[in-house]
Amino acid sequence: MNASATDAQTIQAFCIDYVSRLTDTPPERVDPSVEVERLGLDSATAVALIMSLEERFGIELMPEMLFDYPTIAKLSDHLASRLTAEGRST
Repeated sequence: MNASATDAQTIQAFCIDYVSRLTDTPPERVDPSVEVERLGLDSATAVALIMSLEERFGIELMPEMLFDYPTIAKLSDHLASRLTAEGRST
């Protein structure tokens, strides 16, 4: 993973692509400001998203974090801040 690629925009793009593929929705129709459950993710697919984020960005996450950061935008901002604080971003 390239450390410079851990900004919120990159994380958000990853999440949008994930949701787009999962729900067969064009990426431009996935609104990052909408709660993930309204985007078509149930609890199992939301956990799978968290697991994919862990693998892609090399960070340990708790599935429950979607309760605190229920949208792609909020989740991406939080993860980018966390990665920066851990020295994994420029």
